[in-house]
Amino acid sequence: MARVVISGYYGFQNAGDEAVLYSMVQALRSFVPGLEITVLSHCPEQTAASLNVDAVNRWQLTAVAGAMRRADLVISGGGSLFQDVTGWKSLLYYLGVVVLARLLRKPVVVYAQGLGPLKRTFSRRLAGKVLNSVQLITLRDSESRQLLEELGVRRPPVYVTADPVLGLEPENLDLRNGQKKWQELGLTGPVIGISVRSWPGTGNCWPALAKVADDLVAGGWQVLFLPFHFPADVDACRQVARLMHQPAAILRENLDLATIMGLMGRLQFLIAMRLHALVLATVMGVPFLALPYDPKVAAFARLVEQPAVGSLAGVTCQGLTAAVQEALARREEHGQRVRAAAAELRPRALDTARLVAEYLKKGAIDG
Repeated sequence: MARVVISGYYGFQNAGDEAVLYSMVQALRSFVPGLEITVLSHCPEQTAASLNVDAVNRWQLTAVAGAMRRADLVISGGGSLFQDVTGWKSLLYYLGVVVLARLLRKPVVVYAQGLGPLKRTFSRRLAGKVLNSVQLITLRDSESRQLLEELGVRRPPVYVTADPVLGLEPENLDLRNGQKKWQELGLTGPVIGISVRSWPGTGNCWPALAKVADDLVAGGWQVLFLPFHFPADVDACRQVARLMHQPAAILRENLDLATIMGLMGRLQFLIAMRLHALVLATVMGVPFLALPYDPKVAAFARLVEQPAVGSLAGVTCQGLTAAVQEALARREEHGQRVRAAAAELRPRALDTARLVAEYLKKGAIDG
């Protein structure tokens, strides 16, 4: 029976990363029945219980090394692990996991990651050297592949697939709790979701976003703020809501994936910063306007042919209002495009798990 270890940003109450992990586990098990999975998690008990996997504390070196020794393969991903915009310590941790696996002579697969940004020369050199030591790299976008080439990574095979969450099929999930939560929030009419996060410089656009939200409510819409990382995103949502003069609903609970998808699927439109808010909207066929704080957000909007504002830090009330009005005027068209993109990307998202399954089947360990 095959065993894998999965490393990523898990157990931190980030709905996007938990959606990635859920998607990976489901896809891998569909291609490798009976696969034994151990996750490196900040909250191993919660991770183990929610996904029916084994989990160890990601900070305990002895436990991590022990899990790796028992594994046939170490998987790094998904998400954006190899970047230094949130700090160099995070990059060192994830590269360190890869180095430890290779020291233990375990093969490593990079799983549908979005690579970068890597701002520091040191970061680029170290990432390039470590990634040249792995056995297989899959990336979620072509921009990441371009960066990989710039880093001089030539040794492992590289494939561009798609974000793991795009492999989800809503019909296979019980979305009824989303409907219950919808009713609890008092949502009855047409609803637009808004998902924001704290990020340097973006707080300057909160007044503009609040004015847009007020105009939407005055025009007959209801507004639902959807935080994706707890508790930080709840604070960001509250900051915008406090600037509004009209009422708005705020989701204050860290819900499971099926409930979030059930809520998302009932939206008529979404305005969001968080990448995986946009990814889940795509899965549920909901058109959106992206508020890019990071290149990965703009890249995803282009991939699924959805509108995005330009520089979020420099956005004006007038500019944001115009972007929202134009997007809503073409909402039906955008909806058709996002649903077509979801259908096209679903098999590509599952290709990553297929490639891992093929590697496990070969049973090859490159020393």
